[in-house]
Amino acid sequence: KAVLIPGGRAPEYLRNDIRVIKIVQEFSKADKYIFAICHGSQLLVTAGLVNNKKVACYEHVKFEVESCGGKYTGEVEAIQDGKIVTGKTWQSHPEFYKLVFSCLDAA
Repeated sequence: KAVLIPGGRAPEYLRNDIRVIKIVQEFSKADKYIFAICHGSQLLVTAGLVNNKKVACYEHVKFEVESCGGKYTGEVEAIQDGKIVTGKTWQSHPEFYKLVFSCLDAA
């Protein structure tokens, strides 16, 4: 099982809902895959999951990721670091979902 965090503006609001953050943290604690694209990385930041992780995200989320110890990866459209897969924008869908489906096939 895995959780997919979509992009867009919703994560900006969802990161303020402790129930959502706890769900994301529980997936991490259970060593399950977490997929986030675009602004979805804001939930990873709030959940405390980006420290020492390579993260591809929307460029305007870069500051948040780096401020919390993450390593912004702007050179690639999508990246996997452990059980976390992130993508930059909707334009990253081909690379992002290639990684997502690869992880799901392995699970």
